[in-house]
Amino acid sequence: MTNLRFGIPDIELSCDSGTKVNPASFAGHELIVLFCPTDAAEAGQEIAAYRKHCADFVARDAWLLTFADQCGDVAVEGADRVMTVPDPDWHAWVAFRNLTPHPEEFARADGATFLFGRGGDLRGYWHGSGHAHDVLAELQSPSAEYLRQTAS
Repeated sequence: MTNLRFGIPDIELSCDSGTKVNPASFAGHELIVLFCPTDAAEAGQEIAAYRKHCADFVARDAWLLTFADQCGDVAVEGADRVMTVPDPDWHAWVAFRNLTPHPEEFARADGATFLFGRGGDLRGYWHGSGHAHDVLAELQSPSAEYLRQTAS
């Protein structure tokens, strides 16, 4: 069982650079957790789709935490560089998919996206890839705007 803090898995993950990341530390912001497909080409396409909306996510105080098996193949250099966090033992994958009512419906090879509100509530989740527009639409929904204004 994974401990939760503000509804987000409270787990410490290590990046190849030695940096430690805990998804629960993003509470207070919108958090998009993206598990890329395990196929490197598909993972690159998925990250590119989210990069196109980077300014929109920043404008909504949303952070993107990305997990990919092939870190070197999907990392992008430059000002909008996407840093991925490895999850070789699938500890993070299991923790996030188990937040849903039917975790058995998720396939790691296909990837998934999870969206958390400022208070850590799981606002949405999507199986597979190709949901950058869905996530942006949820962030732009009137209820999301109301929550942002009341939190300020």
